Amino acid sequence: MKGKRFAIKLLLVLLTFTKIRAGQSGSYWTVYFDSDTLDVKLARFIGGAQYSLDICFYQIFRDTVAKSILNAKRRGVKVRVITDSTYFYRDYLDSLRNAGIPVIHEGIGSNETSHIMHNKFIVRDGRDQDTTNDYLWTGSYNASNYTRLNAENAIIIKSSGVANCYLQEFNQMWGSSGDLPDSLNSRTGRRKTDVCSQHLFVIGTDSIWVYFSPQNRPIQYLINFVNQASDSIGYLIYSYTRRDLADAMASAFWRGVFVGGVHDASDTGSYYSQFRYLRDTVGIPVYGDRLPSNYSLLHHKFMVIDKRVTITGSMNWSNNGNQENDENVIIIKNSQIAEAYWSEFKKRWGEAMGIREEFNEGRTFIFKGPGLIFNFSDFRVFSADGKLLKEESDNFWDGKDSEGKELQPGIYFIVPLRSGPPIKVLKLH
Repeated sequence: MKGKRFAIKLLLVLLTFTKIRAGQSGSYWTVYFDSDTLDVKLARFIGGAQYSLDICFYQIFRDTVAKSILNAKRRGVKVRVITDSTYFYRDYLDSLRNAGIPVIHEGIGSNETSHIMHNKFIVRDGRDQDTTNDYLWTGSYNASNYTRLNAENAIIIKSSGVANCYLQEFNQMWGSSGDLPDSLNSRTGRRKTDVCSQHLFVIGTDSIWVYFSPQNRPIQYLINFVNQASDSIGYLIYSYTRRDLADAMASAFWRGVFVGGVHDASDTGSYYSQFRYLRDTVGIPVYGDRLPSNYSLLHHKFMVIDKRVTITGSMNWSNNGNQENDENVIIIKNSQIAEAYWSEFKKRWGEAMGIREEFNEGRTFIFKGPGLIFNFSDFRVFSADGKLLKEESDNFWDGKDSEGKELQPGIYFIVPLRSGPPIKVLKLH
């Protein structure tokens, strides 16, 4: 019965592939995906600053972004920048320093550079007396110099409470709340403490939780939400090595929750990755990415639970992400935001399965056995990754390949040789 419920949920996912718009907005939020125009979106966000910009970014290489920061400085905006030591001496950061903008990295003062300052967040106008214009930008997007696109996400939140929580984290790393850093008081990495006065924020009927690495050990909160899942979990991740989170997903899968995921291709062959455990041991339909040729990395770090809760931010699901690096995780209970991220998940998951766009326009059949009878003859059977399994001259498919072997449960495509659209088949057993 559990297997049947899971199969039905799998079918519902496949039946509702949609194309996400470049940006989606609600009353207090805006969501963006892909890195083709995220530098422009980020520059526009920076351009809206009136009083202050507190920028905590792993990489700042994009000309568009650097120029927007310089323009803000020229307008009189108070600008502070924290970046990673690996990228501290780069041309664009030199241009910021030459303009009088203070820039530090995670090794300032008594801190070490053995960890990564991996955040990608900006607090806008959080240091003035007006609480109505406080904004946060966060997500997975690095403002890097890429030759190909990355699959990314970014979210803008208008909330004085959320922005102030991030500002408190920034000030801890900066060492002060002033314009200039204080190297004696600066704390990064494992030296940080929990300085946020609260972690849960309520906006209308929505809830937002904010956590930072390493002091909050955010993985525990991801596990808690996975343990509460009752319908579905979809995720896209660059690096996934935490077995405790994988075990929580396995438990959800075994109790009938749909679980699906896509890992960056580099993660699928990693010795420490949970990819093979989830796919081969547990049986969860997880895949390595099959991004289009003009893309490079699947750089997301998000999951959607029950199409109501979205977990995103800068943290990969790894030991370093959880307990070494400077990271942030934001968890949002809002069905519209979840729908936007779920659409991105479905797009990348279907892409990773090898489902081409023309297949999404066809009909869907459920194969329960002993076979399917069609109103046409002469067709081919393909696997979800496009492999030809059988060519049939009859109008009946028995669920077997060309060698007469019974095919495993899963997704298959029937392609008529004469006319008509492809048919998607969900084989239950």
